[in-house]
Amino acid sequence: MTTGFYAFLVFTVSFCESKGDTKWKSRMAELKTNERITLVGGGSVTIKKELGRGGQGIVYLVDMNGKEMALKWYINAPDNYFYTNLNNNILNGAPSDAFLWPKALTERQKGSYGYVMDLRPKNYFEFGSFLMAKQRFASFDAMLNAAMKICNGFMMLHRFGYSYQDLNDGNFFIDPNTGDVLICDNDNVMPQGEKSGIMGKARYMAPEVVAGGVPDKYSDRYSLSVILFMLFYANHPLEGAKVVACPCMTEAYEKKFYGSEAVFIYNPNDKSNLPVRGIHQNVIRRWPVLPAVLRETFTREFSEEMLRNPQKRMIEQNWEKLIATLRDCLVVCPHCKGETFIEEGKNTCMDCGKSIDTSLKMKLGARTLYITEGTKLYIDHDNIADVQVLRDAKAGLLLLKNLSSDTTWTAETPSGKLKAVAPSEMMPVKAGIKVSFNQNIKAEIIEN
Repeated sequence: MTTGFYAFLVFTVSFCESKGDTKWKSRMAELKTNERITLVGGGSVTIKKELGRGGQGIVYLVDMNGKEMALKWYINAPDNYFYTNLNNNILNGAPSDAFLWPKALTERQKGSYGYVMDLRPKNYFEFGSFLMAKQRFASFDAMLNAAMKICNGFMMLHRFGYSYQDLNDGNFFIDPNTGDVLICDNDNVMPQGEKSGIMGKARYMAPEVVAGGVPDKYSDRYSLSVILFMLFYANHPLEGAKVVACPCMTEAYEKKFYGSEAVFIYNPNDKSNLPVRGIHQNVIRRWPVLPAVLRETFTREFSEEMLRNPQKRMIEQNWEKLIATLRDCLVVCPHCKGETFIEEGKNTCMDCGKSIDTSLKMKLGARTLYITEGTKLYIDHDNIADVQVLRDAKAGLLLLKNLSSDTTWTAETPSGKLKAVAPSEMMPVKAGIKVSFNQNIKAEIIEN
C-alpha cells in the first residue's frame, strides 16, 4: 500500500448542515500501531499502519477478524446526523458490487469515530491516472466496460433512494485490463432530498449546485455525464478557449465557467469555448473518430436546455443503452487487429484506414452485431462478453466460441438440425443459422 492510495478519502470538507445536533469540536488524537478500536455492535479492529491522510481524516490499514481492511478515521468528527446516516447505510448494504461501501462503524471514542471498508485491489488505479495518461485502457472494450459499470452503479444507487452528492474524478478505481470499476468515498451518500453538507467538487458540480442549490439525483446525473465525457475524450466538456484565456481561476470564474456562463466545448450554436490545439489534443483527436451517436448525445446533454433543466437530463438506464449500442458496433479490424467502430456508411478502420468486410452479421431483435475475427459479442447487458469470434485457419471458417461458464446454446441450421454448444465449445459462422442463447434471447446469422 502507498500513502497516496486513499488520498481520495481524506480531502477537506466543511460539514455545514448540523441538523440541529451538536458537532464534535475536539480534534482527535492520531491512532497508534496495535491500538484496538471498538465497533458498533461488538468486535474491534487493530491498527497496523497508516495508509494516507488529508484534511478530513486519516486512513489506516487494520486487522478485522484476521482480514486486512481500511479504516477511515475523521480528524474532526462530523455531527450526529452524519453518524446516524452512515450507520444506516452500513445496515442497508451497498446498492451493488460496484461500491467500496462502508462495512462497519466504530463507536465514538478518542474524540472521534470512523468506518471500516474493503481495501482497493492492487490492479485498480485512480481515474485521475487515466486522465493524466499514467494508465491506459487495454482496449476500447475495457473502456466501455468501465462506462457501463459506472452507469449501472449510479442507477442502482438512485433506485435505492440515495443521492451521491459529490461525484467527481476521485471517486473511481478502475482495472485498466478489464474495465471493472470500484466506486469509493461513499460516506457522504444521503437519502434523496437530504443534505450531507457536501456541495461537491469544483468542475463536477451541476450548474444549479454551483449557484447554491442542493445536490440530488439530478445533479448526480450531470456529474455522471461529465465523468463519462472525460472517460471517452480525456477532456472536461466545459473547458475550452474561455477557460484557457482565464488569467487565474478564482471562485468567481468557477461560478461563471461551470455555472451561469457554462458553454459546451462543441456547442454548435456558440463557438466561444472550442478546444484549443496544443492544449486539448485528446478531445480534438477523439471527437471526430468515436461514433456519431456519442457526439450527438453529449451535444444534447451539455446543451443550454439540459444545463438549465436538471429533470430533463439523461437517466442512467439510457446511458446504459447508449453504451450497449457502442459495444454492438465495436469490432476488431481483420487487417491490423486493432479495434474500431462500425457505423452506417462507415466501415473503414480508424487505425489502418482499410475497408472492413461487414457482410456477416448477427441479428438480435433490433440489434445488429458485426462478426469479424477477434471481436467479442455481448448478448445481454451484464458487462461480461458472451461470444468470441475466432477463425479456423485450416477450414478458412469463422467460429463463435461460447464464453459462458454455465449456459449451453442451441444452434439450428436452415434445414432444421439442432446442435448444442456447451461452454467453451464452438459453432461455425454460416448465414441462416439461428442461435438460442437462452429461452429469451434468440439470434440469426445473416450475410449481405
